[in-house]
Amino acid sequence: MENIDLLKRRLDREQRARQQAERVLEDKAWELHTANQQLKFLNENLAQQVEQGIAELKEKDARFRELIDSVQDIIYRISPEGFFTFMNPMIEVKLGYTASEIIGQHFIRLIRPDFRTLVINFYQQMLADGQDSSYVEFPVLTKAGQTVWIGQTVRRLDGETGTELVAVARDITSEREIREALRATQNRLASLIINLQKGVLVEDGEGRITLVNQLFCDLFSIPLTPEDLLDMDSALIVSRMKHHFVDADQFEQNTRQIQANQQMVLDQTLYQTNGRVLERDFIPIVEEGRYEGHLWKYGDVTEQHLSREATRKNEEKYRGILNTMDIGLIELNRDRTIQRAYDRFCTMTGYTEAQLIGRPIDELIVSNENGESEPPTSVLHAGEQQMIRRDDQRIWVIVSEVPQLSENSEIIGTIAVYYDITQRKLLEQELGKAQEIAEEARQAEKQFLANMSHEIRTPLNAIIGMAHLLFDTRPTRQQLEYLEILKTSSDFLYSLISDLLDMAKIEAGRIDVHKQPFDLVGLLRTIQRVFQIKLEQRPIDLELMVDAQIGGNYVGDELLLNQILLNLIGNAEKFTEEGHIDIGVRLKKEENDVSWVEFSVQDTGIGIPAEKIDLIFQKFKQVNANGHKQKGTGLGLAITHQLVELQGGTIAVVSTEGQGTTFTVTLPFQRSDVAPIVYPRQIQPVPTDLTDCRLLVAEDNIMNQKYISSLLDKWAISFVIASDGKRAVEMAQQQHFDLILMDIQMPVMDGYEATITIRNTQNINQQTPIVALTASAMTDQKAKASRVGMTDFITKPFSPNNLLEAIQRHTHTNAKATADEVLPPVAAELDQHRLDEIYGSDRSYAADMFEVFLSDVLPEFTHIQDLILEKDWPSLGRLAHKLKPTLGMVGLTTLEKKLHSIEKQANDAPDQHELQTQWTSVQAELDRSVPIVKQELARLSV
Repeated sequence: MENIDLLKRRLDREQRARQQAERVLEDKAWELHTANQQLKFLNENLAQQVEQGIAELKEKDARFRELIDSVQDIIYRISPEGFFTFMNPMIEVKLGYTASEIIGQHFIRLIRPDFRTLVINFYQQMLADGQDSSYVEFPVLTKAGQTVWIGQTVRRLDGETGTELVAVARDITSEREIREALRATQNRLASLIINLQKGVLVEDGEGRITLVNQLFCDLFSIPLTPEDLLDMDSALIVSRMKHHFVDADQFEQNTRQIQANQQMVLDQTLYQTNGRVLERDFIPIVEEGRYEGHLWKYGDVTEQHLSREATRKNEEKYRGILNTMDIGLIELNRDRTIQRAYDRFCTMTGYTEAQLIGRPIDELIVSNENGESEPPTSVLHAGEQQMIRRDDQRIWVIVSEVPQLSENSEIIGTIAVYYDITQRKLLEQELGKAQEIAEEARQAEKQFLANMSHEIRTPLNAIIGMAHLLFDTRPTRQQLEYLEILKTSSDFLYSLISDLLDMAKIEAGRIDVHKQPFDLVGLLRTIQRVFQIKLEQRPIDLELMVDAQIGGNYVGDELLLNQILLNLIGNAEKFTEEGHIDIGVRLKKEENDVSWVEFSVQDTGIGIPAEKIDLIFQKFKQVNANGHKQKGTGLGLAITHQLVELQGGTIAVVSTEGQGTTFTVTLPFQRSDVAPIVYPRQIQPVPTDLTDCRLLVAEDNIMNQKYISSLLDKWAISFVIASDGKRAVEMAQQQHFDLILMDIQMPVMDGYEATITIRNTQNINQQTPIVALTASAMTDQKAKASRVGMTDFITKPFSPNNLLEAIQRHTHTNAKATADEVLPPVAAELDQHRLDEIYGSDRSYAADMFEVFLSDVLPEFTHIQDLILEKDWPSLGRLAHKLKPTLGMVGLTTLEKKLHSIEKQANDAPDQHELQTQWTSVQAELDRSVPIVKQELARLSV
């Protein structure tokens, strides 16, 4: 029982224990369930937080990448081995590579080869030293091969995966160029200071030496190098320096005072114990308002000091001397007020020194035309002035002014020296009046020649013209004899007029030497034959002797040589009754490429008295004007003398009265391998189709009216005559004419005025050709005829052929006038067709126009350059328009077109550079063409 009870109790205990265990299990199960619920909640919450964290991380990563992409610098990562693992897009902007082209590449690829070793060593040292960050600058190459300098900051990152380098690289190319320029400037300035010929010492704000040159050490016997002195206290140097000066303590005290004041001090004079003199400058160095230090500059001015002292002593020495000289001397300040007047100047002006001091010098000087006195305009001024004395008399003086300088080389005034030239000036005025009288006489002579040319040529034109007409009337033998005498006399008179005009041209400088190849011996043979024919009926033998060394062609002015020989042989023939005339030609000498040829003309004539031999080459002088049957102007030998000198030659004469005379001319020529051009002579038919023409003849001379009328009637040309210019204008307004022949000098209204009126008023003949009938052969009058609008001109006396050719040329008929010869071919550079249109076969007209172009028109081209520089486009357009047709008149049609282009651009849209380029081309071509035009003129003049 007991066992049962015991078992029961045990079972009860076990049951209670089991129940209690079940309750514990139930509690634990509930706790577990609750824990599971909590864990589930935590898991869900954690998942949400993880998702939210991932989202935020992605957002931050995007913003970070956006930030990196927007940075203007290159950002990248590289592995410890040096390979790129990340690169922002800025690499493409700065270097031209895309990020994909760079990632995975070694960084050394981008570095310029000459810097690769340096950069590699830099990074290896950084890693070896364990540095967290560093900065370095080096050049890299762009994809295009250009160099870009970068400044790079590198940071080391240590992570679980290892060590990486993160870098920010900035383009510093511009900053580096600025730094290099600044460094170069600093180096130059430092070098300048160091090598300056003055002792230089630079200190910072703390009194420490930052720069010093060797000359400073030498001046003060400092036994240290400039490098040893750097960063030293300047007070130590001052203590050593002071013993070199006369007052050492004063020097040191003054130096400290200047440093304390920090104000600029210039040209301070210091005296050393060894007798040397120094000048010192103190220059503060201020940057942005802050005192950063100062510069001392010491210069040895002993020589200048001694020179100034010597000058001062000399001034005192010579001051007394100047007071006794015949030269007025005053001292003026910058305002030109008298500060001191020496005795001679006071005597010259009549004032005392006290009356002059403080008085402006301009009050004593006579004003110029503008009412102002003329102060000096340069450092050295000299010239003539008129001054007023105290007694109101005027005197002339030569004044010379030089600047008066201070010790600092600043102009503080002038020293003026006056020399009285009143007596010389009075003499000059008298000489001036005499010169005016001489000039008036020269002008009167010129006017006389022009007037005589017209007054004689006008009736001479009628005389010669009538003689031509009378030869066509089948005269008797006796009438033919009279006509021959008439023709001979008129030809002689025409020769006299030509001599006068030749002399006028020579004196006006309008005769040029035109050199071209010619046959010298052929010319001499021609002249010999001409005079042999002329002397056939006279007891005079003419011989030509030519040196065997002379042969071939020579370069020279054949026309002038021909005129010289004709004058000399003609003179010999005129004064030789019987005997002989010998022409000798020999080669006198050869110098380099110049052959000096001597021509001699020897006659057995009346000779020249010894006392009159010096007169023969003077104008209007005749040795025996009243005692010989031959008459003339007395200009032949004067013209010959001028023509010889014009060619650089010499002429001499030897004569014995009653036995004969020898003229010797020596001229320089050059031998030539080029044969002279020979032009064939061609005969042309007489015109027959002028009957439809109608002419207006403006001529006041009755004989000339008759002469022209007879010719026009002979050629069956219709015409009317106006006896003065006013009547010619009236007729031109009433009916149309094919051509107007216009005399120049007429009563009521001259030919110039009549032409201007016809050309500038509305009338049916406004464009009709007008040919001037001028008795003047002066070039300036021919040029004037062209300027007023005349188409052409004929010089009186003219032959029937001259008149007929002019009519035919300007009435556009097909037939040609009778002529001895046609114009030979012109130079290839000139426009043959244009010249034929303008001149036809009129060589004289062509020669005159070429001469006008060279003498009067060509100088005007020089104004074009000035107008381009001044940008005066309207004037440039007008001048180009004016000069353009003159180029065509001499066959330069290519240049005529180019000048037209300049005229058009000047009038439309001026561009100075373009116009300058065009004109430079035209000018060069014009310079090349002028010799050709001169050569053509010489050919036409033969």
